[in-house]
Amino acid sequence: MGSREDAIVRKGLELGFSNVGFAAVRDYPEYLEEARSRPNYGIFADADDALITRLSQTKTLNPWAKSIVCATLGFSSTDYPEALLRSVARIYQARVYSPQPGTVHAFQLDAFADFLEEQGMRVERNQFCVPQRIACAEAGIVTFGNNNFAYTKQDGSFVVLVTFLVDAELAPTGTGTPANGCPAGCTRCIDACPTGAIIGPQRLDLDRCILFNNQRFEPGAQEEIWADMGERIHGCDVCQEVCPRNHHALANASDTDPFLELLAQEFDLEKVLVLDDAYYDAVVQPIMYNYIKDRDIFRRNAAVALGNTGDRAHLPALRKARETTDNPHVLKAIDWAIDRLASERV
Repeated sequence: MGSREDAIVRKGLELGFSNVGFAAVRDYPEYLEEARSRPNYGIFADADDALITRLSQTKTLNPWAKSIVCATLGFSSTDYPEALLRSVARIYQARVYSPQPGTVHAFQLDAFADFLEEQGMRVERNQFCVPQRIACAEAGIVTFGNNNFAYTKQDGSFVVLVTFLVDAELAPTGTGTPANGCPAGCTRCIDACPTGAIIGPQRLDLDRCILFNNQRFEPGAQEEIWADMGERIHGCDVCQEVCPRNHHALANASDTDPFLELLAQEFDLEKVLVLDDAYYDAVVQPIMYNYIKDRDIFRRNAAVALGNTGDRAHLPALRKARETTDNPHVLKAIDWAIDRLASERV
C-alpha cells in the first residue's frame, strides 16, 4: 500500500477499529438478485427505492465515488449480563450498530470520517449506501458464515462493519472474491435456529427470523413462531453462539460493562409490557433504539416473552395490561401469553 493508504489504516486502528481495508466502488446486481431469490425479501428489494435495490446501485447512485474505505469494530470482549442476553442480542447491548449521536462509537465513526476529509477526500458518511458485507469481504477484512453473518479473526461474527465512500483512488486490499469461512458440511447454525429461519448455508427465510418479527407487527410469521422465540424482544444470538468460529470469542469475553450491569438490574419484562416514558428512556431506548419506533411493538414483544417464561406469576400483570391497551396486536399477544401460561402445556 502507498503512504496514503498506510495513514488511513494507521488512523483507523488508532481509533479502535480492528481491521481497515479498501475496495473498489461498483454496482452489485448479484446482491439484488440474491435478495429476490430469498423468501419474503420483497419489501427490501422489489421497489425502485427499496433498501436493497438502492444498495445494489452504489456506483450508479454515487458516480463521484472511486473507493470504499472498509473497517470492522468488534464487540466480543464484553461478558454480557445473562439477564439481558435472554432478551436482547449482543450487538444492541454493545450500542455499536448505527450508534446514537454523542456516544463513544458515534465519535469513532465521526473521527474516522473527519480524518478522511482532512486528507482532502470527499466522504459519504451514510452507512446505508453500500452493501457492507460484500464490500468488506472484497476488501479482505471479513469472510462470510453460513448463518449470514460476516466474520473477523479477532471477534468472530461479533463485529460491526463500517464503510465510507470516498472520491480517492485507493489500492484494494483484498482479492475481490468473497469467501465463506465455515468448515465444509457444518450445519450447527442451521440446526440450532429456534424458528428454522436459516434454511440453508447463507440462506434466510426472513419471515421466520426472530429479529425481523421483533421489529414489526406484519409481515412476518408472527404467532406461528411465538412459542419458539423464547424471551427475546430485540434480536437473537443463537446461530452465533453455537458457531465453532465464535467459540474463541465467547470463551475470552471477560470485560464488564458497568452500564449494562446497571440495566440488567433494572430490566423487567413486565415493565416493558406496560412501557411508560420513564422506563423507555432509562432502560429500553439506550440499547434498543435501532429499529422500533412504535412502543406497542415493544409491548407485544414483552407479552410474547412473558408467555414463554413458563412462570404463572406473570399472569396478573398480563391480565392487568389487557385492560389498559386497545392495540389489537398487543391484545392478541397478551391473550396468547395468558392462555399459554394458564394451560397445562407449560
